[in-house]
Amino acid sequence: MATSIDLEELSKEIEGDRKRLADKEAVLRYLQEIEGKSHPAQQGNSPESLVSGIINLDQLIPDVGRRTLIDDVQDIVSRFGNQEFTVVHVDAALKQQGIEIKGGKFPRSRISTLLGKLEDQGVIVRTSKGAGNVPNRYRLKDSAHDLV
Repeated sequence: MATSIDLEELSKEIEGDRKRLADKEAVLRYLQEIEGKSHPAQQGNSPESLVSGIINLDQLIPDVGRRTLIDDVQDIVSRFGNQEFTVVHVDAALKQQGIEIKGGKFPRSRISTLLGKLEDQGVIVRTSKGAGNVPNRYRLKDSAHDLV
């Protein structure tokens, strides 16, 4: 039983690593296009790579900006289209994407806070105020035009 938990954690960690690697590869392709380098074999001609033979991809990321949890939540929310959603839906979608919320015992309260920020920014609107066991319901602002 403990092995299955370890395997699940390892699987989530690997999925997160794949996502970060894909993001770095996208940045590298973009920077290569800007510099007119369309073929990966040409990247060995820069002075930095001649000295060490290794390109540090972490140095490429700061110009583009690192993804934050609110970025991930906003991406997930945008995929819901015109459907209403709750914190539970966002939590499940984040887990399905392999995005782990670190640094807290209560990830849903953190998601709720982020949804509140997105509401303040005008990205989403609350369609129903929850109370007790009934959660708040949200919808993308663009798809909420039919609401009163």
